[in-house]
Amino acid sequence: MASRHSPDRVPDFVQLLFTDIAGRLKTLEIPGSRWEDVRESGWTVDGAVLLGHGDPAHSDLRLRPDESTRVRRPWCTASGLTVDLVFCDVLTPDGQPFAGDPRAVLRKAVEASEHREQRPVLGVEAEFYLLRPAADGTAARPADSHGYWDLGHDEQVDEVCRDVSQALELMGVTVDGHHHEVCPGQREIVFRHGGALETADRLLLLKHTARSMARRRGLKAVFMPKPLAELYGNALHVHVSLESTRSGATPLFHDASDPHGMSELFRHSLAGVLDHAPALTAIGNPTVNSYKRLVPRSGTPIHRSWARHNRSTAFKVCGDGRVPSSMRLELRSPDPAANPYLLFSGILAAFADGQDRKLELPDPCEDAVAELSDAELALRGIGALPTDLPDALRALGDDPVVRAGLGELATHAAVSSSRADWNAWHRLVTAWETERYAESE
Repeated sequence: MASRHSPDRVPDFVQLLFTDIAGRLKTLEIPGSRWEDVRESGWTVDGAVLLGHGDPAHSDLRLRPDESTRVRRPWCTASGLTVDLVFCDVLTPDGQPFAGDPRAVLRKAVEASEHREQRPVLGVEAEFYLLRPAADGTAARPADSHGYWDLGHDEQVDEVCRDVSQALELMGVTVDGHHHEVCPGQREIVFRHGGALETADRLLLLKHTARSMARRRGLKAVFMPKPLAELYGNALHVHVSLESTRSGATPLFHDASDPHGMSELFRHSLAGVLDHAPALTAIGNPTVNSYKRLVPRSGTPIHRSWARHNRSTAFKVCGDGRVPSSMRLELRSPDPAANPYLLFSGILAAFADGQDRKLELPDPCEDAVAELSDAELALRGIGALPTDLPDALRALGDDPVVRAGLGELATHAAVSSSRADWNAWHRLVTAWETERYAESE
């Protein structure tokens, strides 16, 4: 870790952070001596960097640092230099929020929620693999051989998680804990829940920090949905609740008189998410690789069902009914390839629609969904989530509520990004195909 972490010192460099439509962190790095000027005037950026394609109407945008997010990176460069990180908003030439900026999309969604006197509270659990590169140049392999919540003996692997936790704490992110996930090499680091923008920013900091800390110890942190064919994929479990903007942040999802501890508002909100689940899948699972994870009997939910105590459903109601603030919805199907700003925005749009239409919540499914027959699923009204990327994109195209929640520009850019991923995949001929078909004709 860096020995010069004090934020009172002028950093050697500042990285201006923002994301493209796919959720990848982008940056412009400036000398620390230029910070005061850039903080006031911002910096010009081409809209193609965010949208993934050139558009003369959005070619000259402006990065404006959100100074409330500025932190000192608690590790130095190889030459001992210090670096500050700051998230930026993207503005149009006339100073308005750019509709294709994922952070601006979420800010607008939060404002719409607060207009209802509802403040979103979100938390995430991001799974990832720590892989050890093979000496002979073959595919990387899990960095350990342990399993679910095991106490391991490989200190090198544990030290990566300790490094990440310590670095996040030094950047103002409260880490609640870390543990070994189900598969060899798979880990999870959980940080404290908070506001929607804050949580999305911190998820990106977690991913960046994990990759940096792993590399420093000769390992690789991999957040892709399905990095290893024979092992479970990586999930991004999203926890979300609403609290009142009035009356002392009263939890809005709790009702002690309900058998499940759920308020009527919670029921309508969850019903909205169930109704819009196919379109949300396009945002929560936006890549070809995402659907290598979303397959039957893979430890991943693939049906539109909810439960109070069943982890095999896509949506789970969590919390202790005796602790009102703990009542929340957990979405279990998204993966870490999702752009969190867009995903959170889509969820809030589905919440609002469920509330406005007072949608009725179907009965919970406390049975193992994978064990139910097609007839049983149909009898319970449980449908499947999209099974591939084109299906999900069609669902998004047919869902005006989620599209409106993202805005047409961001929706178009997100769909274009995912379609480009799908088209690139179909131009490839894999070793599996060659082995399977080369001698078959």
